[in-house]
Amino acid sequence: MRIAVERIIVNKKDRIRLDLGDLAGLRESILKVGLLNPILVDEKYRLVAGYRRLVACRELGWREVDVRIVPFQGDLLRELDAEAAENIFRKDFTAEEVERIEKRRREILRKLRGNIFKRIWRFLLRLWKRLFGRKAEPSPSVF
Repeated sequence: MRIAVERIIVNKKDRIRLDLGDLAGLRESILKVGLLNPILVDEKYRLVAGYRRLVACRELGWREVDVRIVPFQGDLLRELDAEAAENIFRKDFTAEEVERIEKRRREILRKLRGNIFKRIWRFLLRLWKRLFGRKAEPSPSVF
């Protein structure tokens, strides 16, 4: 469900995490791939979890965000447990996993670029179009 950012109520005095840290990476990620995990609110649109994501979206100028509404029905202990669980029960990538991410990224980029012949052909096509306009294109029958 999407709701207006301004409708989300943040009670800063009850937040566990007071230091938001540097949000630049999070903002960049949200711009690049979107908000992957919705912000968690209760039935009255009070923030339960996702404060850093919310602030990053606000800083990006978003007017609406995806939220997940969980009816806590005033159970403050359950809300606290939900906020804590989102940050405690996760596992950071190991160094080996980060290396695998980078290796896979290089493989994908290499496939997207194509082999040397395809890259040269694309370069020549762009050059041809600049020199002679879009009407005349060389025949790709060479490949």
